[in-house]
This record gives sequence, C-alpha cells and structure tokens, in this order.
Amino acid sequence: MTRTDLVVLTVVRLHTPPFVVAMSTIATLLAKEIPGFTVDQAGLAFWQLGVDSFGMIELRVTIEHALGAAIPDAFWTRLETPAQLLDYAGERPRKALEMRAEPSLRRHYSINMPQMALGGLSESWLFKELGDAHWAMITSGLDAPSSALLDGNGDRLYATFTRLRIQATAPLASFEENAELALEGRICRFGAGMFFSEIALAGAGKGLSASIMSSFTKRGSLTSNSGLLKGQPTIPAGCPIPDVATRPEFGQGYRERRGVALPAALFEAPYEIVPYHDINGVGLLYFAAYPIISDICELKYMGRANDWALQASTVARDVFYFANCDAHDRLVYRVHARHDTPSVVDIESSLSRASDGALMAYLVTRKVQAGG
Repeated sequence: MTRTDLVVLTVVRLHTPPFVVAMSTIATLLAKEIPGFTVDQAGLAFWQLGVDSFGMIELRVTIEHALGAAIPDAFWTRLETPAQLLDYAGERPRKALEMRAEPSLRRHYSINMPQMALGGLSESWLFKELGDAHWAMITSGLDAPSSALLDGNGDRLYATFTRLRIQATAPLASFEENAELALEGRICRFGAGMFFSEIALAGAGKGLSASIMSSFTKRGSLTSNSGLLKGQPTIPAGCPIPDVATRPEFGQGYRERRGVALPAALFEAPYEIVPYHDINGVGLLYFAAYPIISDICELKYMGRANDWALQASTVARDVFYFANCDAHDRLVYRVHARHDTPSVVDIESSLSRASDGALMAYLVTRKVQAGG
C-alpha cells in the first residue's frame, strides 16, 4: 500500500482586547456547569458537587475560554473547590489570541490484502488508520511526536479515544481489492483537553465518513490501567488547531451517553483478552480492538458460527469509550438491544470489566446482510 500525507495550513489572525474576568462571571459559569450551584457552596469539593473527571475537563475548558488563557497544570491538579477557582479567576487578565491555522490532512491508498478482510475493507485496519490520521493532525498541531506529549507537570500523556463513529455508503465488504481511496481530515479542539476530527474516505463510487473525539490520560499507577487520570498537553504558542468556543455536538452526545443507564442484557458472554492483538504498544487495551472484540462475541450471540461473518458486513458503527483494563483482565460482552429489518441488523452492545463490572464501552452497530 502506498500512502501520502499532506498537511495544509490556512492562517487567520484574530485580536481580542484584554480585560479582567469578574468573579461574578466565573460564578455564573460554575452555576451553568454545576446544576444548583450557589456561591455558598464554593467551599465544597467538586466531587461533593457531583462533578466527575469528564465534567472537570469541560469546566476547565469553559473557564479557560472565559479567561482567554490556559490554566496551568500545576494549579489545576491541586484544585479541589470552586472557591479556589474563583480566587484564581478573579485575578487573571484575558490574553490576546495567538495566530491560528487549521491543519488539513490528506492521504491516498491502494486497497490491497493488508487492508482487506473477508473480501472487503478490514474494519480493524480502518479504525487503526482513522486513529492514526486523527493523531497525526494532533501531533502536527502540537508540534511534538506522540511519545513526547507531556502535561504541565512533565508527565507522559497517552492517546485516549472517547468516541469514534463511522458511517459508510455501502457495506465494508463491498470495498474491492486494488480500489483507490482518498482520505481528507480536519481537526479542532475544545480547550486543551478534547480534540475532534472529521475524516472522509472516498473512492470507486463509495464513501465513508468518520467523526472522532479524543482526550488524554496519564498513569495514576504503574501497575494498573484501571486508575488512569485525565490530563492535557501544554498548547504551544501559535497552535494551528482551532479552539472552538462551545463543545461540538458530537461531544455532547458522548456526555449524554455516559449518563444513560444500560437496559437489561438480552445476551451475555465472557471474552478472554488476546494480548498479541488487543493490547497496544503502551500496554492499554487498543481502541481499534473494541469493534473486533464485539464482532467475535457477536458470532456467539447470532448462533450461526462463522457463517455470520460471511453473511453480514458493517455499514455503520459508533463506539463510546469509557474505561480501560489490563492484559490479564477478562471482559463481559452484553447485547442490550436489537432491531431487524429484512436486510439490516442493528445491535447495541457493551463491554465491561469482569473484575469490578466497570463499563468500558458502548457500541451501536449496523450491519447489512448479504443481498441487502
């Protein structure tokens, strides 16, 4: 397979006059992010106010946009109460926005055997390639290789996909050998902690779109992947990745899914992790392995042995990632909903850690049956 990468930068200069953000403004933002919050509760810890780690990321972004400047990690990692934030925010001047440019990634492929599975496009390869394209745009914008991404405290940050959705115009099995495909992608960020990309892959009369959301984590323990901590990189001056003022709708959908209680399981099966395939180079369960793990378990659910893999092909998949695990962990696959038409099967499923029941992912999959 040949592949060509091209990053195009379009530069736009923006100016904003400096001003001081009043404490009342920050209090209003806190009330918006924390339902029922009043200044009388400012001395309570964020966890007492119901703010989880994901909520803290969003709160940080909101405050940073109001301040017009990044909050140092040295302060944020010690932050415990809204009172501390109010004291900090009341003294911070708004800085002029830096020059920005928008990275645009382009790649070209010839689909050959390494990119194929069961006569069509390999979903395993596809997820890996989409993830690589997403991270290529991030590392290009941050001007650092992935292995050198650090937070303000100097701690190593790891790539953490939180949501990846693909939608194709035809089943993946219909993408044929030697087809020429072109990829184009664009990226933006919501503060320094969330990155969103839109990627299109097209050729031979077929197309596929992908929406990707990612954040960063760092290790809270050297012996377990269950205690990963949220983190974010230091954004370099003049970072070309656009910083959007409001969380994209794709990110809002992820936040809403986090709060949804799972329906009762229609089917349940254990899964033994295959370390040579499922674990990535930094010892985490690979984000690209989740769809394949789901497919392997789905074979048991459908009860058609391996014939099901020949009879149905993915045309859309939406994966919400919530947690990780260690190589020695066991997983539990559950089916929570299924909807059939003569040609299409929609399945909603989940993956959880067997050790503590922690939800690791929720998947919404659409497959087209042969002849559909």
